[in-house]
Amino acid sequence: MNLVCFGLLFMLCSQTGALPPAQVTVAVCPVTAPWSADFQKRANAARRKANDPDLDAVYGEAISLRDQARACRKAKR
Repeated sequence: MNLVCFGLLFMLCSQTGALPPAQVTVAVCPVTAPWSADFQKRANAARRKANDPDLDAVYGEAISLRDQARACRKAKR
């Protein structure tokens, strides 16, 4: 959602005679919480025990989100 204060924009542009600025897009990287080694071991044991493909999909999605967040933070440097 892009919020723009048109009143302020109008005041700035009318005083300077300049054109309004071009649209600016800012990337916001997702935030992920780190998992402790103990939690990872317990989650992996539960996944093996359940042998549930849906649970595998949940873990895969979480890993994908983590990788995307890392790539986003790296790209912003």
